[in-house]
Amino acid sequence: MKNKLFVRLCVFGSALASLLLAGCASVSNAPFTGYTAQEKIHLKVAVNITDELLAAKNDKWNIPIGEFIATNAPVLAQNTFDEVIRVRNGQVPATENVGAVLTPKVAYLTRTIGATGGGESIVDMKVEWTLSDPKGNAVWVDTIDGRSSASTRSNYKKVARAALEDLLTRSQQAISSAAAIREFAQKEVVSKNSEGAGAGQ
Repeated sequence: MKNKLFVRLCVFGSALASLLLAGCASVSNAPFTGYTAQEKIHLKVAVNITDELLAAKNDKWNIPIGEFIATNAPVLAQNTFDEVIRVRNGQVPATENVGAVLTPKVAYLTRTIGATGGGESIVDMKVEWTLSDPKGNAVWVDTIDGRSSASTRSNYKKVARAALEDLLTRSQQAISSAAAIREFAQKEVVSKNSEGAGAGQ
């Protein structure tokens, strides 16, 4: 009886350990929240999550960069624009009067490892962001880099997470400071005000 109980406990312990290891093996997909507080761009934006984005990952290092960006792109947008909705594969509902569509695309992901245990391990990634008008015309396109490094002995999952957070921080800065986006948003505000004035006459 004791032997059977011991075997069951061993099996349970082994299964639990496997689950814990699996959870530790992947990069945390929790949304990043460390954005800079700033005046938001006055624009309603649809964040376009594509199948291509969701499929982007690196099996060798178990870095699901596409899923991470898909989770974080709407949060980034909410910290940058007045109003945000999330859509799949460019399918914006007719009931949603959006001013622009923001589409992220993974452009690059690599990891370099130092020659020795004390060497430097670097994770470098790039995401292309495209802001388009509702008709699909590009307003702004830029590829943003995120990078982090540490000793090769460090947990590279943490290094990858730091690179992802660096990319998101730089992306917010690039979007917020883009003159083309600010000018486009201003034109949208003027256009809506003109339509409102015309309706009121």
